Amino acid sequence: MKIFSFIPIFALTVFISMLSLESCKNEKPAVLTVDSTKITPPAQATQSGSESKLTDKAKKGQLIYYNASLGKVKVACATCHSDGTSKTQDNLIRQGHSLAGVTGRSATWNGMYKGADLKKYAFGASFCATVFQYRADIKTIDKTFSADDIDALNEYLTAINSAPGAMTSNLKIQWVGKPTFSDAAPDPKVVTPSVKAIMKLPGDPASGEKVFNQSCGTCHTIKDKKIGPPMVKAAKDMNNVAQTVRFGSTAMAFYAKDILSDQQIADAIAYIQSAMGK
Repeated sequence: MKIFSFIPIFALTVFISMLSLESCKNEKPAVLTVDSTKITPPAQATQSGSESKLTDKAKKGQLIYYNASLGKVKVACATCHSDGTSKTQDNLIRQGHSLAGVTGRSATWNGMYKGADLKKYAFGASFCATVFQYRADIKTIDKTFSADDIDALNEYLTAINSAPGAMTSNLKIQWVGKPTFSDAAPDPKVVTPSVKAIMKLPGDPASGEKVFNQSCGTCHTIKDKKIGPPMVKAAKDMNNVAQTVRFGSTAMAFYAKDILSDQQIADAIAYIQSAMGK
């Protein structure tokens, strides 16, 4: 489940509180490296659809980018971020901005990473893998990826720097309040008016179905468990739904205002209510 500018899309990623993940919050997942001989690379994952344009190291970075099985939460970089290639040129509304062009930026995550830290943490990938994939504890973020994995990710991100839709200028993530990226609740002085603004809007279930399918549907369905819990279990309090979408919750990345508007969230909530017969 931008959750890189590096919101790191994923991972998308993800729509309501990850209730099914409560039991693994305190576990410290082992650092994993990629065995490139056992992972099938995504089809048409370079600008021209040809694997031959990538170096071997960049190919390994690509595998990491698309692999949703590296952490406890089954999302990948590509869940929440487009890489500008044909594989992610679709109609999904990812939580993070495109990472095409990220190596041309002087800062990511609203200035959290800059200077030498950009390459050290693969432009924020280490943070996203820690917070949204549960690959390590935030206090041991340096161990989220091996040095070789970091080099591979950096080389892949460099390879897509000129992919379609590349954004090389620094991005200002339009978060309502700075996410906590932890179990701590966001500031109620910020949350309350934001949720009220969403809930007072008249939602359109028809429009909301489209929004749901393009965003929430990556990880959720109405009745069945997917990556995240079904709406019938997770959406019992619609105010909490609005809060979780806008501010994130545990492994679920937030949707900033420049990714999903208040109206789109209100429409999605109206669809969820209609689909659940409320």
